[in-house]
Amino acid sequence: MPGIAINAARLNRTLDELGKFGETPEGMDRLAFSPADIESREYTMGLMREAGLEVRIDTGGNIIGRKAGADDSLPAIALGSHTDTVPLGGKYDGALGVMGAIEVVKTLAENGHVTRHPIEAIVFTNEEGTRFHRWLIGSRAMAGMLEPEDLTAVDAEGVSLAERMGDIGGDLSRVDEAARKPGELAAYFELHIEQGPYLYRSGTPIGVVTGITGRAVFELDVNGMSNHAGTTPMSERRDALVAASKLVVQVQKMAAEDEICRVATAGALDVTPNAVNVVPGRATVGVEFRDLEMSALEAAERELTRVARQSEEDDRVEITINRHRFTDPVPIVPGMQDWVGEAAERAEFTWERVPSGAGHDAQAIATIAPMAMLFVPSVEGISHAVQEYSSPEDCANGTQVLLELLLLADERL
Repeated sequence: MPGIAINAARLNRTLDELGKFGETPEGMDRLAFSPADIESREYTMGLMREAGLEVRIDTGGNIIGRKAGADDSLPAIALGSHTDTVPLGGKYDGALGVMGAIEVVKTLAENGHVTRHPIEAIVFTNEEGTRFHRWLIGSRAMAGMLEPEDLTAVDAEGVSLAERMGDIGGDLSRVDEAARKPGELAAYFELHIEQGPYLYRSGTPIGVVTGITGRAVFELDVNGMSNHAGTTPMSERRDALVAASKLVVQVQKMAAEDEICRVATAGALDVTPNAVNVVPGRATVGVEFRDLEMSALEAAERELTRVARQSEEDDRVEITINRHRFTDPVPIVPGMQDWVGEAAERAEFTWERVPSGAGHDAQAIATIAPMAMLFVPSVEGISHAVQEYSSPEDCANGTQVLLELLLLADERL
């Protein structure tokens, strides 16, 4: 049995209480910088202070709670995640990692255990990126990875990210001050729900994450010719929607049949003029590929280009492929994976290695500190939806392993 046990009831109570901020019958609506987000941040900072953490907000809007170590000259070991949600999302995504981090710190304090290293519990701002279509704002600010487009972003209401950042105590004009230097953090550990079906279906309580998927996003602009639907012969049509529909099928095939990459999604479609009595003259298709290998993403892009050129010939359209974003895969070094497995064994849980198909703050922090992630099961693999659920037992199990991982790292770093 573990030498120090977390308080499972308290952990799950805080998860439930956090879940009241932005709760609706259709799901969580706690977008970054929203009133619900701001209220939840105040609640979370209160929990941090109760746990004995010294709390501050950096210029990137991140909440950082710090607990001194026996040797405060050592770099801190950081634990954390995010508390913002997608529209109508679930209450465990990100929240478990934050509430778990606070529970670990509080448990250690109650047991009189002082770590050698300082501990930081971090709430990263705007992980989801829904508000400005710019994700991982807080963690990328901490890693010194923000781009010019981030600094000038404006939301759907015409309000700038700079103004929204001020609402939560950040300061985008001084965001460079949020960047941490390599070596300033000894390690970063993130507890998260899997958001996929593998652990739930295998009945394994703990997932040791092998890496965080890379992501390639494209928009295909398909141009044909609008014309009268009743008078234009079928053989003479330059139908942009027909061509776009074929591309959608080909994108699905690239992952499902050809296995060029792990997953491929055509998730957005816009048609002009979008009238039943007009041959569509233009269609735009949003396409995303994800894989743990950059070579697979590059192969998917090549195949996308090939099928687009073939469609131009077959359907007499013109297709422009706009490459929006390439996010590099982030492998987790085997040694750090092994530490998570050892921590699970210390807590007497079985574990298996799993990839992360979703993006996380950990992928940004990995550029400045050694990083590891651990997953707990998501029931039926559902996430970003009101049905998202991880059992109280699984949430507690993951938090116990997080505590063991912190203690293990404190011994060895």
